[in-house]
Amino acid sequence: MEEYYMPLRSDMQELVRHGSAEFPIQYYANELHRLPGRRIPLHWHPQPEFFYVYSGSAVVHAGNNELVLNSGEAVFLNGNALHSYSQYIGNGDPDAPCVCPDVVFSDELIAPLGSSINKQYVTPIMLNDRLPFVRLSPDVPWQNEILELLRNVFSYLQSFGKVGHLRDFRQLDYGITPSSGGCFEMEVQRLMSRIWQLMYLNRGQAELEPLVRSEHALQIRMQKMLSYIHDNYSQNITLHDIAHAASISKSEASRCFQSYLHTSPVN
Repeated sequence: MEEYYMPLRSDMQELVRHGSAEFPIQYYANELHRLPGRRIPLHWHPQPEFFYVYSGSAVVHAGNNELVLNSGEAVFLNGNALHSYSQYIGNGDPDAPCVCPDVVFSDELIAPLGSSINKQYVTPIMLNDRLPFVRLSPDVPWQNEILELLRNVFSYLQSFGKVGHLRDFRQLDYGITPSSGGCFEMEVQRLMSRIWQLMYLNRGQAELEPLVRSEHALQIRMQKMLSYIHDNYSQNITLHDIAHAASISKSEASRCFQSYLHTSPVN
């Protein structure tokens, strides 16, 4: 296992700049099997993200949901959603490769803030509390098209973009060879715009049950409690203290932790 460090604020917001102001998208090549605990820890960021399983299987914690993704599947994670990733072992080989590329991007890559395109087609997804995440499977035609487009995006960014990672990584074969790097940023923008168009046109099929409307409130509670633990972990804090940080009861605090992290606040 190699060292891995993700700078986080006390409320679990990731302190990493994804891309640049001029080209706000970042490609990452995550090899979960080489990370401590074979996982990327719980965090959130305001930008949306597409996480793809290239090889192996991965467990995605999205809010209080747990998804097991196999090779060729992906998940869309909306902005501001708490999430983490870990290698899924099951009955398989714990040392088997689990490679999961992803892209984190600003919605302004699709359309400038304040534009009619952003207002009509971007905001309805970004602010949809019934779309905290969307699982993408090759068995569903419109989702399979997104997966193919994503592999194109990965290929272009891997070949011509700045790869975001804390170490060297191996080149991944997406079965696509970009013809040239000329205007590759425009090609990436075109591909991402088509992906977003498919998300928008099929959002009704992807929406979760209305119960998920409470997800935002639960996430805020978790962030407050995790922030309190982060700031006071060296003290002799109690379950009452942790619950008080989010203005909830001790039993509700325990339910939140079991739902999101599958452990107790004390642990």
